[in-house]
Amino acid sequence: MSERINEEKLKAHYEKAKQQAEDIIEDPDRVKKIAERAWEKAKDLKGPLAEVWDQLKLMIQMIRAWVSGEYREVPTTSLIAIIAGLIYLLSPIDLIPDMIPVLGYLDDIFVLGVVFTQVAKDLRAFEAWQQAHSEKTPDTDDSSSEATTAHESEAPVADEPNEKDV
Repeated sequence: MSERINEEKLKAHYEKAKQQAEDIIEDPDRVKKIAERAWEKAKDLKGPLAEVWDQLKLMIQMIRAWVSGEYREVPTTSLIAIIAGLIYLLSPIDLIPDMIPVLGYLDDIFVLGVVFTQVAKDLRAFEAWQQAHSEKTPDTDDSSSEATTAHESEAPVADEPNEKDV
């Protein structure tokens, strides 16, 4: 029974984040700030977020490319889901408080995993676009491909999730 209550609370928290995402999607500056804040938090949590690290990094890259206008081939529903996941990650009010070692990020990992499942097709399309785009740009930084190849090698984490500043 308590698992069901927690699942319902988790869903309620995510739905609230989704409503916030729907409210701010029209304001690229706010979307960019959320992506930046999420990246700053994520960099400090790479260990606890290892399970969703590659996907999280790719989602932030896609949001940043969308905000900059470089990549617009993403459905609004996917943008909202990703922004909601980032808002949930940033929220100090989680189902499991983040200050609890290890366990504190389980709900964040779960929500980000659900978001990734919802937008996986769009992320694959973005990843293909990103790879094609980086092949055309001779001065690109290899850190942009880290999200897609991190499972193949232990490359150092870049300061930014995208090869260009937005």
